[in-house]
Amino acid sequence: MAEPEPSSSKPSPLDAITRRLGLGDKAWGRRLTLLVLLLAVSVAAGFVISPGLYSQQIPALTEEHLGKPFRANSPAGFKAARDYEIVYKAMTEQRRQEARSAVRPVYDLNPDVVDQIRGAVKDAFAEMRGQLAEKAVAEGVAGGEGEGEVRKDGEGRKAVEGRKAKKPVPPPTPEELERQRKEHEALQGDFQEELFGQRDRALEAEDFQALLANGFSEEAEAATLVLLERAYGSERGPLYIAGSREELTREGPQGITVRDVRHSGEQTLPGNAPNVMDTREAFAEMDRFASVPGNLLPDAPGVQRRAVLRLAKRMVRPDLTINIAETNLRRVKAGDAVKDAVIALKKGQRVIGDGELVNETHLVILQGMRAQTDRLDLIQLQVGGTGLVGLLVAASFAFCRTAFRRFRPTRKDGVLLGLLLVFLLGLLQLWVSIADAVQDRYTALPIEALYYAFPMAAGAMLVRFILSEELALFFAVVLASLAGVMLGNSLSFGIYALVGSLVAADRITRARDRVGIFKAGLITGAVSLVAVLCLFLVEGKGLTGDTVLTAVFACVGTAVAVPVMVMALTPLIEALFGYASDIKLLELANLNHPALKELIVQAPGTYHHSIIIGTLVENAAEAIGANPLLARSCAYYHDIGKGRNPLYFGENQKGENRHDALAPAMSAVIIKRHVTEGLEMARQYRLPKLVADAIPQHHGTRAVGYFYHKALKEQEGKENPQPIDESIYRYPGPKPQFREAALVMIADAVEASTRAMPEPTKPKLQAQVQKMINIIFSEGQLDECDLTLKDLNLIAGSFLHTLEGIYHARPEYPAGAVGGGSKGTPLVVASPPKQDGKAKTA
Repeated sequence: MAEPEPSSSKPSPLDAITRRLGLGDKAWGRRLTLLVLLLAVSVAAGFVISPGLYSQQIPALTEEHLGKPFRANSPAGFKAARDYEIVYKAMTEQRRQEARSAVRPVYDLNPDVVDQIRGAVKDAFAEMRGQLAEKAVAEGVAGGEGEGEVRKDGEGRKAVEGRKAKKPVPPPTPEELERQRKEHEALQGDFQEELFGQRDRALEAEDFQALLANGFSEEAEAATLVLLERAYGSERGPLYIAGSREELTREGPQGITVRDVRHSGEQTLPGNAPNVMDTREAFAEMDRFASVPGNLLPDAPGVQRRAVLRLAKRMVRPDLTINIAETNLRRVKAGDAVKDAVIALKKGQRVIGDGELVNETHLVILQGMRAQTDRLDLIQLQVGGTGLVGLLVAASFAFCRTAFRRFRPTRKDGVLLGLLLVFLLGLLQLWVSIADAVQDRYTALPIEALYYAFPMAAGAMLVRFILSEELALFFAVVLASLAGVMLGNSLSFGIYALVGSLVAADRITRARDRVGIFKAGLITGAVSLVAVLCLFLVEGKGLTGDTVLTAVFACVGTAVAVPVMVMALTPLIEALFGYASDIKLLELANLNHPALKELIVQAPGTYHHSIIIGTLVENAAEAIGANPLLARSCAYYHDIGKGRNPLYFGENQKGENRHDALAPAMSAVIIKRHVTEGLEMARQYRLPKLVADAIPQHHGTRAVGYFYHKALKEQEGKENPQPIDESIYRYPGPKPQFREAALVMIADAVEASTRAMPEPTKPKLQAQVQKMINIIFSEGQLDECDLTLKDLNLIAGSFLHTLEGIYHARPEYPAGAVGGGSKGTPLVVASPPKQDGKAKTA
């Protein structure tokens, strides 16, 4: 029923416009018309699926509104018209600061410090002992005595003692004192340079004098090294000394990263690690160790022990130093690695509710939305929506036109599909707004349950109920895809809508009344329930209460709302577009229809002829997969125009043939006029367009053969025969444009020809049926409809089966078998009618 649009008794407004513009008769004109229609539908549907073009304006809230309730135009509050990604700068900076603060300070560990200190102590003590020994030797040589007492083992103290034992020393002169003071300072400077690398670093004179008095003994050196070992190590392992505890607490409360500069390794230590201390804590540990009796030079005087302890403390320096550059570099990298804090808003997501107090986050979101929304943005939305709809419709149309032989929608079909698409998308948008408002009031109700309750399958069911399954498939794919886009690019909702639409379109084919429509809706609802459960399980939501509730809402909404919507819209579409649903066709097939009642009164022969044709085409339509109800309705009304002049048609004549007194051309005109009169009656009784189209199409462009041959015969033998204008004797057409009209054409010819057969046996009927089909086929009358050779074979078999039932043989009853009959006289109950030479016009 979606064939190329035939000529009808009343052109549609779209046809009138295209004809006025000179577009209707040219291929490029039809393409231009379809292109304009596609553009109009794309713009309208794109407008619907892009709610940013007509939704409420972004509220202009400022800091003055903080803490105040928001007043919205809608009970659902203000919602995002599209997807947004808004950068929250304050939150971003906060997170980056947190990331930088989370980076532990980097401390460089120099294991060489301990070795350097140990080496410096050893070198300093050895240097001092060496200088003292050299001094003692020099003094002994200068005095000329005691050389044998001077040992060459470097022990200056013993050399001095040997020298003192020989001879008392006189008091030094002032010059000697000055010289000794300078020598003493030089010796201390050398000692400090060996220890600290600089001569002027302060070392207590008392401590140096104590060490000097002891001759910088090996015992003092060993004691100093022991104290240093206690500072840089313990029984549990090495200790790390930092500059100060305050620095550790300030820079690394969460811990520190220790980087070994020698081995290039790293380790993380907590801020209160027991193996990390500062210099004061190291000094305290050295004091504790030295305070234990017997640990530090137990036989030495106290002044010497203090000198060693003070010297060891002065030698302590941090081996763990903070690397400010590396720390800052790592913190900068950590901050840069933090992505912008983005507030993601989905299309339809509520930004702020009606009556909700305005906070800082609301201001940030609204400011970001205004920054991302301008006039160009709205234009992009419209262009994107229009382009998406156009591409989807064009791609689906091209595929269906190539894949399905019967996919040939007319302009009127396109207008209906476009209006229905925009209507359902707009209704879905309205339903979403209502659902959001309801969910705001009843928060325990999942929003998906309300969304899935929308009767998405009504569109495809309605298209299949009125048009064809190919158009229903095309419509289902387009509507389901756009519905998924409208609901935030929801793939699950798109699949749900597609599954429901396909099932609804399939089930409605078996509906012949309102009960059948509700049955189709019930089956579609059950499938929708299963589809929702499967989709939610795939998404990982599980069989929760919300999942079950959503599935129930989808089932109830589909099972109830879809049939109701189909039944509500069907009469409106039939009235506006002239389509005929199966319910309408059932009404037309009722023999109590006023047109048929008038026909049976005015032309009973034509009425009987139409009933027989209805039986023939109904069975044949079932055989080839056409619409039996449409075929039967077309058969019933195909000859209603004969009721205006019934006596000019053979099946209504009772003895007198009015054509005997008319010229063949006049008879042909009268015969052809029943087509135009039939179209007038079709308008009078408001017959559906397809049923009315069958009136001219069932004759096609065939000739009124009887009178054409009569005219030819009259010209035979004349001296000056006149040429015969064949167009006078040929119907104007058009040829059958859809299968049901072609069935009526074939059945009309078959019924008229078989009625004239004297003995309609099965072989004769079969031959006659095949003959008439071949004649019509060879004349090219079936070129513009969708019948195949296979269909013609099925039609022939169906016609033969039906005709056998109509013209079956009757038995001869013996005499006396029927009351009133004479004995032995055969009684024939029925016999084929005999021809009396009257005009037979089909």
